Amino acid sequence: MLKLIGFEIFKMSRRPRTYLGFAVSLLISICVMLGLKYGHLEMVSTHNMNRQGFGLVGSPINAEFMSWMVVGSPLAFPILTMVMPFYICLVFGEIFGGEMAEGTLRPVLARPVRRTTFFVSKFIAGLIYGLCQGYFLGISAYIIGLIFFGRGGLMATGTFEHPALAWYAEAPGLARLAFGYLLMCAGAVTVGMIAFFISSWLNNSLGALGGSLMLLFSCLVIGEIPWFKPIKNYLFTTHLFAGQNAFLDPIPWHDVKFAVECLGVYVIVLFLISLLIFRRKDVLA
Repeated sequence: MLKLIGFEIFKMSRRPRTYLGFAVSLLISICVMLGLKYGHLEMVSTHNMNRQGFGLVGSPINAEFMSWMVVGSPLAFPILTMVMPFYICLVFGEIFGGEMAEGTLRPVLARPVRRTTFFVSKFIAGLIYGLCQGYFLGISAYIIGLIFFGRGGLMATGTFEHPALAWYAEAPGLARLAFGYLLMCAGAVTVGMIAFFISSWLNNSLGALGGSLMLLFSCLVIGEIPWFKPIKNYLFTTHLFAGQNAFLDPIPWHDVKFAVECLGVYVIVLFLISLLIFRRKDVLA
């Protein structure tokens, strides 16, 4: 199994598209740094404080604040609903669709290897990529922030919908950032699993990318329509921002637990359906 996982990761590393997400994550971190350094981008977050009557003396900008900006501030909406899902789905959609298009799947399955083991190795390789993609965004933001702004504690101001103000020392702030990015990765992997499922079904990477993004945007729209309010909490798109709960004090563990369970159900169901399709499909024909 470990050899198969390593082989799948090696194949991912040979595809240029695998690195597009990392390049864009680095570009986002650089843009946020420039915005904080020259464009007063922190006002996007401190605006919530001003509305609540708080005054801010000094600057909250440091490495932790910059890393928080891309996952916990209002800037997280386009990142978590467009940028991250696009590049995660791009890679997840190629796991099967790309290999079928290149003709490399048949020779592998012609060897004495169990399909279930082969399938699980691809799934685990995809999970590893999703975690690496998510944490690279946070680590790159932290390192660039460390170079330009230095170290310090974390000030989290919530979002426009849920104004809040919290200050954490450096070590607790880093722990909350790590937890927040883990929850963000859970949401990103869930979206990627939709592309994974479509790819194993249609054997088409572009169809997997387009179909998963179409479903993502459709669920985002459905979640904002009042008539669908009873099912909103069960849409995976509702929990793409679960990472923001990591910066509330106290952490709403009930909400976090429900979000993880909901996303976990999506991942497990999509995994099982994809496995069933893959085991029954005649890929050697």
